[in-house]
Amino acid sequence: MRDKWKRRCRVPAIAAAMAVTSPAIAQRTDDNAAAQAEDAFGKSVGDSSIGIYNETDVRGFSPTDAGNLRIEGLYYDQQGTLSERLQQSSTIRVGISAQSYAFPAPTGIADFALRKPAADAIVSIGLTYGPQGGKFAEVDAKLPLDDDRLGMVLGAGINRERRSYGGTPNIVTAGMLARYAPHGDTELIAFANYYRYTEGEAQPLIFSSGDFLPKRIPRGRFLGQSWNDYSASAPVYGFLGRGRIAGFEARLGIFRSIFDNDVTNADLLFDTDRDGTVGQRIIVRERGDKAASTSGEFRLSRSIAEGPRQHMLIGSIRARDLRRSYGGGALVDLDQSRSDAPDPRPEPMTVDGPKTRDHIGQWTAGIAYQGKWLDVGEIALSIQKSNYRKQVTDPDPSIEFPETRSAPWLPTATAALYVTKSVALYAGFTRGLEESAAAPIEAVNRNEAPPAIRTRQMDGGIRWAISPSITAVAGLFKISKPYFNLDTTSRFRQLGTVTNKGVEFSLAGSPVEGLTVVAGTVFLDASISGEEVEAGTIGRKPVGSFVRHSILSLDYRFPGFNRLSLDAFVDSSSKRTANALNTLYVPARTTLTLGGRYRFKIANSSALLRAQVGNVTNAYGWLVSRSGYFTPIPERNFTVSLAADF
Repeated sequence: MRDKWKRRCRVPAIAAAMAVTSPAIAQRTDDNAAAQAEDAFGKSVGDSSIGIYNETDVRGFSPTDAGNLRIEGLYYDQQGTLSERLQQSSTIRVGISAQSYAFPAPTGIADFALRKPAADAIVSIGLTYGPQGGKFAEVDAKLPLDDDRLGMVLGAGINRERRSYGGTPNIVTAGMLARYAPHGDTELIAFANYYRYTEGEAQPLIFSSGDFLPKRIPRGRFLGQSWNDYSASAPVYGFLGRGRIAGFEARLGIFRSIFDNDVTNADLLFDTDRDGTVGQRIIVRERGDKAASTSGEFRLSRSIAEGPRQHMLIGSIRARDLRRSYGGGALVDLDQSRSDAPDPRPEPMTVDGPKTRDHIGQWTAGIAYQGKWLDVGEIALSIQKSNYRKQVTDPDPSIEFPETRSAPWLPTATAALYVTKSVALYAGFTRGLEESAAAPIEAVNRNEAPPAIRTRQMDGGIRWAISPSITAVAGLFKISKPYFNLDTTSRFRQLGTVTNKGVEFSLAGSPVEGLTVVAGTVFLDASISGEEVEAGTIGRKPVGSFVRHSILSLDYRFPGFNRLSLDAFVDSSSKRTANALNTLYVPARTTLTLGGRYRFKIANSSALLRAQVGNVTNAYGWLVSRSGYFTPIPERNFTVSLAADF
């Protein structure tokens, strides 16, 4: 019976548990992603986010899974969670916006900016109620100790969430950052970020028994097992330095990121019929998994001016050391059940087995040239040499895995031509060595991370400054990667190649006084080629893929009464592929969010009252994972927050 369920789904253990663990952070008085976004490709500021892309989905792939994250522009291998205590914002860099990076990546880059102290002391307090009745409180401080030369950032937050499926996890965050900048060319930053998640009841994951969507289930009501909790700690520590060395600008970033899992539980509802009957309910429980990574980058650059031309030479060394311990989980077979009603069972006693360990070491050295010619264009060329090594130790000493090595050369070339002062054409080619998602929990090699994969991207397009306050971008892209999935023996391995081709559009700016518009659309053609497609085992479309995703954000601040602003956000998606054979689709859906902000004073300090209604029409729809399980979208919800900067 246990072998049967292994062939049915794809549920990454860590991803399933951590996918919805970011707390809703109260909006600080100046945090507004729509107002600060330069394009529609992805921007997050505090609890405000906007864009057709985010840290886990860019052009159909995940920058987080691929290892394409940066802190202040420097390489960072994420295992833990950098919370909003220290994270000021995140920006998705793709297309022409990625050309400012000396070493772009095929899956796009998600760049995190840190909160930093200022010359004036600021203490921010935030309270949030919602959505679904959750409660959150935070306090953050920016404390100058010596004007703007020396200062600290401190913060803490506590959250009792209430998820759309009825779960009520507790989240505690804390952060501390110290910055020393004796003069403009020198800066030293050290930080520590704490993230603790407890009592996170596992959401039931529904797998249909045929080519049909599951029966609708009540939203806002917990239908899982009360003892089926998840808890983990995810701290991040770091140091950044910047200075001048013999005419070169030197930058250094070193980061320690840890994911320390107390217990993970997955609640898998297999063979779910149209009437909500579950053929087999399996609980997967794992304790003590851990991933710890030390990563960083050292970079030297020198700028040379030549009249209207600017030249920059860049040298970089990146490295990471990742050690993981996983596996040995227990399977609990609850037999038949239901998806649409509570079915509480007594908590079983389980015993974990020994764990698999792996060790990944990687360094990458690169040189780059960037040239800019005033009113003419710019060009960037780079070459990197990467050396990757992975060792896996099985708990069974009779099983030996060969060491995996890869040492590719990774060239990159990008260019932009300024056709006029307002129109630029751009194009680029990028090769990369990226990570792939870990094996799903139902695979015989579950949680195993495949070796790094070689990827490539070609893109190009046009950017048009329609006016000084409005910019439009239109681009084409094509990305190819090895495709990993389960084979007929339930082993997670490479089955072929996946190619994502698409067209993306962005419009951002202020067409009239007081109104900010951010609009974006991506049309995506994702296709798989390889042995399983040729054999007819799977279709040509990856599970979860779509043809179109569009967003529209409107933020209107009343002229003459700028204390008040109203905002609206529309998110629209075409139908999505819902099974491996491409015989089932999740229907297209559109959701509407409406809100408003009111700015006022508390004892001469700035304050903000914000209210927001999500899924205004209470639309019902299904989310489908790349593993093929279904969960409903959140119901209509209400959030109100109060923030003040003293």
